[in-house]
Amino acid sequence: MQPWAALRAWAVVKWVCLPNILLLAAATASVGSGGSGHAALWRHVLVEPPWLKTTVTQTPRNLSLIPCGAACIRQDWCRLWCHEAPRGCLLTSLTASASYEPAQPDGALSCYTSRPPDLTVGANITSSPHFHPDIKRRENLVDGIFSSDMYDCAIVNTDNGVTPWFLLDLGATVPVSEVVLVTQPNEKAPYFFKDVEVRVGDVEMSGDFTTYQLLGTYPGPAQPEQTVVLRPAAPITGRYVSIQRTTVPALQIAHLEIR
Repeated sequence: MQPWAALRAWAVVKWVCLPNILLLAAATASVGSGGSGHAALWRHVLVEPPWLKTTVTQTPRNLSLIPCGAACIRQDWCRLWCHEAPRGCLLTSLTASASYEPAQPDGALSCYTSRPPDLTVGANITSSPHFHPDIKRRENLVDGIFSSDMYDCAIVNTDNGVTPWFLLDLGATVPVSEVVLVTQPNEKAPYFFKDVEVRVGDVEMSGDFTTYQLLGTYPGPAQPEQTVVLRPAAPITGRYVSIQRTTVPALQIAHLEIR
């Protein structure tokens, strides 16, 4: 077998064995300008069409699979792209974790995200009282997807002198090395996201998490749709992750990821 044929056979086997992970090289792709040799590891995820209709930015392109991913890399706002054979490409600012699972998989689009899997999706979440009983519910933080819509945020209030908090039960004791928090996408972000601390513990608590080990703090105030990444010096092992504001009156989070 010629060397080039052997290489091609190896590539085909790797493609078949990794259906949910796509490595796209943009060094020679004829999209946009520059062609500076970008590469990204994309993970396959199914997304319902209604989510894509509410994203802030969408750009339909007539591109095949590989150039579609390369085009997304070149756009600072592009977080997820979807592709319909043979050449339908949609670049979008929708944030979706690789752990996201559509509530209605029938009719979902085949998309690719650069976000890695995280422990938040499907975790049990409790909190201080909701700001509103019907909107901006805490469950929004464990669905793994965010469309830059204010109603897709989660907000809680102070309760009986205890400052606002969320608590995630990851279901098992695991090492936590990173917590990603995205703030609300409007001018109120500086008021509702500041004086935040994140802790990790082994025993379920309610409002007083001082016995948990401190993972990180963010004094703020935050800017609209700011991404706040907290990483401890070394992973902290625990089952529960608390996110609490140490001042009043409310805490609002747009999107949450834990790894």
